[in-house]
Amino acid sequence: MLSLLYRWFRSPRSRLRDVTLGRRLGTLALWVMGVCTAHVIAMMVLEGMALRDALWLTATTIVTVGYGDLFAKTDAGRLATVGFMYVGGIFVVASLVSALVDWRTDSQERKANGTWGWKLTNHLLLIGEPSGDAVQHLCRLVDQVRAHEDWRDAPILLLTRAFEATRLPAALADRGVVHVTGSAADATALTHAAPDRARTSLVFSSSETDREATARVLDTVLRLREAGQKTSIIAECVDVGDHDRLARLGAAQPIRVMHGYPEVAARAIVSPGSEALIEQLFTAEGDECRRVDLPRVWEGTWLDLLTRIAGAGIGTPIGYLCADTGAVLANPVGRSIRAKALFLIVGDDRQVNATRDTVQALAL
Repeated sequence: MLSLLYRWFRSPRSRLRDVTLGRRLGTLALWVMGVCTAHVIAMMVLEGMALRDALWLTATTIVTVGYGDLFAKTDAGRLATVGFMYVGGIFVVASLVSALVDWRTDSQERKANGTWGWKLTNHLLLIGEPSGDAVQHLCRLVDQVRAHEDWRDAPILLLTRAFEATRLPAALADRGVVHVTGSAADATALTHAAPDRARTSLVFSSSETDREATARVLDTVLRLREAGQKTSIIAECVDVGDHDRLARLGAAQPIRVMHGYPEVAARAIVSPGSEALIEQLFTAEGDECRRVDLPRVWEGTWLDLLTRIAGAGIGTPIGYLCADTGAVLANPVGRSIRAKALFLIVGDDRQVNATRDTVQALAL
């Protein structure tokens, strides 16, 4: 019987289209409680039942179980049961089930198409999408962020139009990423993304070369501040010359656009400031990472090597080429090494003679 009533209440002609699902559920729930209360009172007054028996009869009747151990015996009691339970109660329960199914279906659909209002707090907010293979880039970024213990369980929300037609890819959904379809210029979408409760926001540049993309990033940063975000905003910037301007207008961490290396943005999120050091390794200006090939294998501890190189003012060793395996190893603290080449961060004034000075410092 409930299945027939459910299909009837699910028909378009019977739906309450002028109210929200939330109001509909609330109204129906109150109606069910009212009908049940009225029936319990009727059974106690008309049938002389104890409260416990009246509650039991009401419960078994409204869910259409009807064990038959209790039932109304008087005409007035039977009429009350028909009026309250069969006409009012069961119909309303069927409608309530219909409303619950509608609500669940609607919420799942809105989450899938990016129109759901997420109630996230202390989350990572990613805005826009990187150029190139956006899905692969985002997956690598999320993996790098989640690898850090302070961000392992942090919610991640993506505000973008990239998946408006295709929905969020499974690769991102499986990593716990949720999304809102839209942009920072869309007030409703921005509200759903909750930037005022975000732990950190990262604004992607849509291009690695077009300076107009920086203008769009700047507009997004301003909108985030206007929406109440007081925490760090990381903003990708095409031209290094625009870094200061972005910083003055609200971006706490302007970073170079490196869509081939999402690890740089991940460092900016989990370890603010470290991305600036990484960026320097990609340029020929300022300090540079140099490979210094040694005339013969050097053996000793990493601490001894650090002391000699840094003490001579040559630079900072960050890794070495293992003479035994040919692998490049970084910062092997606490053990002896056999190196046939070193990797040093060397300043402008020491780059010309870096190899000669290193050989002398290591007494090779």
